[in-house]
Amino acid sequence: MDPHFSPHPRVLGCVYLRHVSFVLSRNLIMKSPLRALTAALCLPFVAGHAFAADAMAPKGDEIVAALPVIPDARFNLSDFGGVGDGKTFNTDAFKNAIAAIAKAGGGHLIVAAGTYKTLPFTLTSHLDLHLEPGAVIKAPTTFKDYGLPDPNDPLPEPAPGEAPARGRGRGFGGPRLASLISGSNLTDVAITGSGTIDGSGNEFWIWSDKAARYYPPGRRIVARPMLIVLSGMQRLHIDGVTLTNSPMFHLVPSGSDMLIENVRVVAPSDAPNTDAIDPAGTRIVIRNCEIDTGDDNVAVHAGSKDVLIEDLICLHGHGISVGSGTRAGLAHMIVRRCTFDGTDNGLRIKSYRGNGGEVHDIWYSDITMKNVRRPFDINALYHGNDPTEWGDVGPREAKPGETNGIPNFHDIHVSNLTITHSPVAGRILGVPEQMARDITFTNVKIDSIRGFLVQDGKNVVFENVQITPKVGDPIVLDNGSVSWNGEAKSGSSGGSPIPFYKGE
Repeated sequence: MDPHFSPHPRVLGCVYLRHVSFVLSRNLIMKSPLRALTAALCLPFVAGHAFAADAMAPKGDEIVAALPVIPDARFNLSDFGGVGDGKTFNTDAFKNAIAAIAKAGGGHLIVAAGTYKTLPFTLTSHLDLHLEPGAVIKAPTTFKDYGLPDPNDPLPEPAPGEAPARGRGRGFGGPRLASLISGSNLTDVAITGSGTIDGSGNEFWIWSDKAARYYPPGRRIVARPMLIVLSGMQRLHIDGVTLTNSPMFHLVPSGSDMLIENVRVVAPSDAPNTDAIDPAGTRIVIRNCEIDTGDDNVAVHAGSKDVLIEDLICLHGHGISVGSGTRAGLAHMIVRRCTFDGTDNGLRIKSYRGNGGEVHDIWYSDITMKNVRRPFDINALYHGNDPTEWGDVGPREAKPGETNGIPNFHDIHVSNLTITHSPVAGRILGVPEQMARDITFTNVKIDSIRGFLVQDGKNVVFENVQITPKVGDPIVLDNGSVSWNGEAKSGSSGGSPIPFYKGE
């Protein structure tokens, strides 16, 4: 940060301290050094009346994910017939080893160096799946290995009275295959080590619904499996592994007390729907990960609470996101000390009428971005799954009777944010009937082509913010009310919002 970019005196009076505990290893829990996170208690005049930007500190409770408790017993995959030659199927070896561990009451399944080809298998409670250096668990590379027909072959003729078979929807075209690794309603599960879990997604990407958009109507679509889906978990720890080339989402965990750390997730930047980490639940900690994928780096699902995301490196991908379905709401999420380089989005909250809910108590701090297309994005008009002429922005006005599931985004706070080389500084798109509100930006410096749009947003406070656009004004309003470094602005000003819709 520029050494001359000093905090505003009003900000200095609002510094608060936040202690967050985090787990450093399976057997050691330590508290981090005191880290100061800054927010402003501002009293600007907005739209002719005094408004206090109530950027109070997050609650003093600590977001900690309890670690799984796993017996010390060790089981080697090779003892159950595991062969790491990259050719032999190891499905039975994994299933038999996991059954033995379940019978013994838990333990560590050791996968030695080698490439272990396998079809899907399911984990059990009190299990650590440990991949030693050089170990690769690899999904099949061909549809034939899955028992699927070649999509190049003609579709079978329908029986009399049946509709012709065809692919439809997001990756559908028949039943979805099970994820490579799965588990449901388990307790005390870990996936650890420095090995790799490879989803071999290339053939699925070629025959995905996204690829079909570039062909004439009627092209086959093959349902894409995910890499790891762990649902209803209690105490989950994923540490050190590399996840790569999933046909669809890489890691989809839900439950409580989930710690994901030191994980690397890699897929081509154009691989469709290859989200890295899509968590849901409570007491979720994600830290020290490097993510380079073709979709969301992290997408926190609705219904989540007490989420800490820290020290991530996000390269290709769609950023750290909430939504688009937010009907179940989301509260108390902290994102801090993350860097973004070349991502499509940075920090994003998205939803739309009919599937919206309350998202609040969100804190972003100490964030650095470079070459990010849309660094900060709140979009209550999200239409990204069916783009319009305005990109991912849907109709602004509600249809008659469209009163349910309205996005309700408020109490969102950003501090110590630095952005360089972006097309736009950011945007806030509320809906007229439920304006995005009570959003603060403190100690922010942005170098961009265009400024920041606030559309259908109110009580938005920019304090000690520098935006230096090459085109137009630093702040563009369209039915918005803001405090801009102590100056009240409201109504519509600064130019058209349309250039911000596509982030161009």
